[in-house]
Amino acid sequence: MIRHQVYFDTLGSMQEDSASWRTVFAGLSVLRLVDAYTDTGSSIDPANWAQVHSVRTAIEGIGEGDPVRGVLTNVLDEVTKRGMIDETVSRALLAYGRALDYEAAWSLAIDVFATVSKLTRPEKNAKLAVDALVAVGGAARRNGDWDISARAYSQAAYIADTLGDRQGVLTVQVGIANSYMNKGNLPQAQAILDDVRVQARDQELPEVQAVALHSRAALAAHKGDHSEGIKLGHEALSLTPNPTDRDLILGDMAGMFTMLGLHDAARDTHLVLAATAQSKMVSCQATINLMELAAMDDMPDAFDNYARQLAHEALGPWHRAHYLLYLGEGMSRLGRLEAAQESLKEAISFADANMIHQVSFKAQTALASLRKIPPSTKPFVAPPAWIPEEINTVVRAMSDLRKTAVAAA
Repeated sequence: MIRHQVYFDTLGSMQEDSASWRTVFAGLSVLRLVDAYTDTGSSIDPANWAQVHSVRTAIEGIGEGDPVRGVLTNVLDEVTKRGMIDETVSRALLAYGRALDYEAAWSLAIDVFATVSKLTRPEKNAKLAVDALVAVGGAARRNGDWDISARAYSQAAYIADTLGDRQGVLTVQVGIANSYMNKGNLPQAQAILDDVRVQARDQELPEVQAVALHSRAALAAHKGDHSEGIKLGHEALSLTPNPTDRDLILGDMAGMFTMLGLHDAARDTHLVLAATAQSKMVSCQATINLMELAAMDDMPDAFDNYARQLAHEALGPWHRAHYLLYLGEGMSRLGRLEAAQESLKEAISFADANMIHQVSFKAQTALASLRKIPPSTKPFVAPPAWIPEEINTVVRAMSDLRKTAVAAA
């Protein structure tokens, strides 16, 4: 079978030389370079340094605003500096896979994570092997590839259990619980997550406890209990030292605040992410969400400020598509119907060219709805629901966090 077949399939389905095509092509070029180093066991033949130059040229063809460009550059630099595929290179590849995972390019992410798994010998680096397999399981789960997901989790559990890695065993259990949640078996997912929380607490594994709490918060949101989700998310945040993981928790909490109608708290949380996020992907998404909130709250000046800021940002394809979608929807909420139509049409055209189908579908739906709205009508916005006092404590914590982040920026 051809290595990285999914990359060739994806490129074949895209408009050649579109922004997304160039990003996928550069990723494939890097993976093939890694293959070349792996096959020889050391640096490639000097006569093939032209391949390195070709890979760098492919990466430079990615738009400067696309975060994948920096991630792939890091992989290439680590490979050429070391002249071999070691843990550092594998960790850099994991970062590339996670960037794909974030942008919902799950089939490509699976390929990257599986590549790292094949490169890693469990007896020499059990943690990296487990991390890669858990990543395969998660991306496959999100892609609906249940068999691949189950096999990856099973392999990760076997490695962790054989080597006595309790943290790895419990982390795999969280992934399995997430699979039950995605399949709709919420009671089973909750039972596993609650058991992991107890074991992680008893064994003094706070990072695992935090991961379980984060998933438990997502499960509460699945049930529509956003107050409980916020409370659990805040508890997970207090146990999470890794800044990147904290960003993911804050992003989910912001979404739950919005669902509860607590837009000020959601705004505070997105402002924290916009100012402090470790990844440009997360900070750009936070700014897009701030623009959306401004439209929802009928704040045209703030909306226009965020829209201008994003218009001048060098956004990658995924973020640009979402920016155009939310720009059009925001214009509609603010009663600027002609501008809304233009933005939504642009969103459809851009999303179609870059194979971002979900955005295209949403933009088409919004455009169809827009044509039915009388010129003077604005969408109804429900008032905030009653909020327990313990959630108000979290709201105040987010406000304090925002003040600290803005002061430090």
